[in-house]
This record gives sequence, C-alpha cells and structure tokens, in this order.
Amino acid sequence: MTIDQSTLFDRRKYAGAPEQVYQIEPPTSHHTVLKILLANYAYLQSGDYSKYTPADFTSDVKRFGLFVKDTPLCEMRTTDVQQWIGELKKTLTAKTVSRKLSTMNNYFNWLVQTEVIATNPIQAIPYVRVTSPLPDILFENECRQLRAAASQYPRAYLLALLLLETGMKKAELLTLKLFHFDLSDAYAPEVWLKHIDKQVHKDWKLKLPPEVVPVLADYVKQYAITDALFPYTPRFIEQLLTSTARHARLQKNVTASMLCDMFVVLSLKQGAKLEDVLQKIGQSNSPWADAQRKCSKLAAAGM
Repeated sequence: MTIDQSTLFDRRKYAGAPEQVYQIEPPTSHHTVLKILLANYAYLQSGDYSKYTPADFTSDVKRFGLFVKDTPLCEMRTTDVQQWIGELKKTLTAKTVSRKLSTMNNYFNWLVQTEVIATNPIQAIPYVRVTSPLPDILFENECRQLRAAASQYPRAYLLALLLLETGMKKAELLTLKLFHFDLSDAYAPEVWLKHIDKQVHKDWKLKLPPEVVPVLADYVKQYAITDALFPYTPRFIEQLLTSTARHARLQKNVTASMLCDMFVVLSLKQGAKLEDVLQKIGQSNSPWADAQRKCSKLAAAGM
C-alpha cells in the first residue's frame, strides 16, 4: 500500500520537486507508535471522517509517540497513557485533554480491530467526557422577528430561509451555485447539497419552502448573481446575520450555527425523527452519540 506525501508533513510547495511516495509498512505489535504513524494516517483517510480529522488525530498520536519513545506496542500499558495524560494536564484544559484521550482511544481501537494488540490500554482509565455548554437558540417568536426583519432585504432573507429551512452548514452554504436549485415546480422547489471527494455520499436533495422562489429571483436580479449563490467570505455571512438580528432587535448573537441548531429544534417539534434530522444535516456515524445528546437537549430547551 502506498500513500502520497500529505500536507500533514509538509505544507510548503517546492517548484520542480518530484512528488514523494511512501511505502506503508503494515503495523505489528513490535512497532513503535511513531513507526506506524503513516499507517494510522492512511486508515483515517479511508474512513468516514471530515477532511481535517486525519491530520488532527495523527498530530495527537505523534505527540503520544514522542512521549513513549521506543516502547513497542506490545509493551504499552495503561500507566504509559496515564503518565502522558498527567503531562498534558500541566498545560492543557480539561476539555482539550479529553479530546486527545478520545483520539488515542480511536487509535488503540484500530490496533485491536487489526489484531496488532489484544486489548485497548485506555479501557482501564475512567473516562469523564467534558462537554461544552449548550449554545444559545432562538425562541419561536424570535425566529419570527428575525424572518420579518430579513424579509426587507432579499439577500438577508434568502440566507435566513436557507439556514432555517435546511439546517445546512455555513461551509455548505458557500458551495451553492445557481444550477443546484430545481425550481421547475414553483410549489415544491429543491436544492442539491453537493459535496466532493469522500464526502460525496452526503449529497442530499433538500426541499425548500415555496417562498424561496421569488426571494431567490429578486436576489439574483438585484446582485447580478451568475454562478456562486453567495460569493462572499464566511466572515461577511456572519456580519450579515448580525446586522439582520440587530434590525430585528434581538439581544442574542445570531450565527449560521445557531440557525442550523434551530432547524433541528423546529424539525423535532414538528414530529421528525431525530435520526432523520441528523442525517439531513450531514452528521456522520462517528459523532452520532454526541450529536444525539446535543440535539435532544437543544430540542428540550426550545420546546
């Protein structure tokens, strides 16, 4: 198995430098953590993770490998991990340590699944998950205020409608192009949410409310849109939402993420199944349990 050299190892580009290809050696119990770093990276790249996860996870694993140095995997003990955690706690927050421990749990589970080691040394460590506080959400009357304020401006109104009615993320919003919209039935418009590379399986056709059709037409005409629906920076999108919230006289900090959360809350209140809602907003299986807990709590708070 071979893998092209990744940006994880060298983010610079050199003119005229030949592309480097590395031979990946299958991991064995006598290897060290650092020795099989590439194999773990290749495994993460082949999985259902975001494009940032392989580099982030491998960076944590490398840090652990530098700590345990030449200790082979077959001699790895729970105490090795506990000592590493102790060092991390000297400089990192509890939440960051918890996240790195989760990364190492993923790493050792991979080694167990591939029969490199027999047991996961982290299983014996009491694991207390550190979670972030729930984000603010809007109440239904505040949603109505926001929509009323946004309706005075086609760009702000289209932005609010797409976020509240589909739950798409800001990054997905910025990939939309005019040809992704199917307006052949003005009473049942749809939009294709397209992804690339390994995320292509998340392509999804989303139903839109009929009011999107005239708003989209006004926006395209007023701003001379020909290709990308929102040819703006992520920062500008957030500034537009902040301005709209100010016109609506809302005290809360309205963000694209908040409106995505509101889509979940409103969908559950309308009787949708949690699993269907999570799939619609593109949650993969890896953070499924966390997403379920968060969305259930958000829905309870917004009921």
